Amino acid sequence: MLTPVLSACDQSDDVVDIFTGKTWYMTYIAVEGQNTMYDFWQGDQAARTKSFETLKGENYTLVFDGAELGNSIGGGTFSGKATSAKVSGTWNANGENRKLTLDTKSTGTDADSYLGKAFVEGLKNAVRYGGDNKNLYIYYNEGSTTKFISFAPQRNSGN
Repeated sequence: MLTPVLSACDQSDDVVDIFTGKTWYMTYIAVEGQNTMYDFWQGDQAARTKSFETLKGENYTLVFDGAELGNSIGGGTFSGKATSAKVSGTWNANGENRKLTLDTKSTGTDADSYLGKAFVEGLKNAVRYGGDNKNLYIYYNEGSTTKFISFAPQRNSGN
């Protein structure tokens, strides 16, 4: 069953409300079922600290545009960036089964070989979404492991 908070009178999400009208920023990447940052650094504290510094500022953002077609978005576009790589393409989200397809048209190699690489690869391999208009989770498969990128709406500048 879908969470009632995420639906109006029917059994599907309002995908336009969830995805569009805001800039999403990444808060962390985790393994499904966990809510703490995955250890991409394997004990390298200096690399971890450097990656965490990249979470500040205007890095790891996504913006979605599109129009609702029934229970899904069709022909929508997205754009975003990691630290140095830019991503863009088309997307489709189904509000009934939460399937998410991101057809990534352009990417680059990110300067951060840990979080930046995981961000770009996670978007390329997206399979479904979770959340609402205050929290967005993009799930992706990496081998036999399912991970997710957690997003929140971007805060106002001037903080």
